[in-house]
Amino acid sequence: MNARFQDVVKNFTSILVDNYGVVTFADGLNVKAVEVLKKLRGMGKKVIFLSNATFTDPEQRYAKKGLIKGIHYDAFVTSGQYANEDIKKGTLPCGRKYVVFGTANFKKPDKVPAIFNGSPYDLVVDPEDADFVYCGIPQINGEDRITMDDFYGELEKLAGMGLPMVCSNPDEIASEDGRWVIRQGSIVNAYRALGGQVVLYGKPDPDIFDWVLGNEIAREKVLMVGDTLGTDILGANMAGVSSCLTIRGGVTEMRMLQRGMKVDNENIKAFIAATQSGIPNFIVDGIF
Repeated sequence: MNARFQDVVKNFTSILVDNYGVVTFADGLNVKAVEVLKKLRGMGKKVIFLSNATFTDPEQRYAKKGLIKGIHYDAFVTSGQYANEDIKKGTLPCGRKYVVFGTANFKKPDKVPAIFNGSPYDLVVDPEDADFVYCGIPQINGEDRITMDDFYGELEKLAGMGLPMVCSNPDEIASEDGRWVIRQGSIVNAYRALGGQVVLYGKPDPDIFDWVLGNEIAREKVLMVGDTLGTDILGANMAGVSSCLTIRGGVTEMRMLQRGMKVDNENIKAFIAATQSGIPNFIVDGIF
């Protein structure tokens, strides 16, 4: 690729790291990537995970997998945490009752979504009783889908009812069980196309970068590392921080392979230009 990660990070003091496709892959945490994070902290750099994930307990979840705060990273922030902090204020512009599109949780599909914990909003079952829709995990009967085909009918119905949709994960796809499946970002993109109103939390919204960085961290010393042009890289562009696109095992590589493109430097640059989305300052194979 165009650069080595160890050279890229030299001039930055704070490293924002996307999780899926950079550190975590389809087969779990990459041990070498985790070791790189530890080395970065040993060099005096601040490592902050910034993930488009709906769960609100990342430190506990990943401690069980061997990713430890204070050793491998300084903070772990998810779009679900960001959404929950805002939603608890009760200021969503769409009423008080919501219905879940898809499933709220992998293991407990009927569970109240974590982003509504401590909020004044109430979960209902029937869309007729709802003021808005929460975009849960896009599944049908608890099963993931690899295309949008099975979702359009319900989305047309909900959009036709004029229900706004709230989403706390803008990622379009994810790798699950060896295949790339539809995720919330694809749903909200389709909903917008159908004329539906969307309230979205997470990258690429620059507000989540502001929430993480505050006023104490100089933006010119921040590097966002991620595998997705439309969320990680575009978000960094909009937030005024430098960005590093990782290729191996991530969304960009997968999108290129889908198009029958050989994954080399020339084609990567052509793909970025054709995508007309985020523009990375650096491109690396991976962080390890």
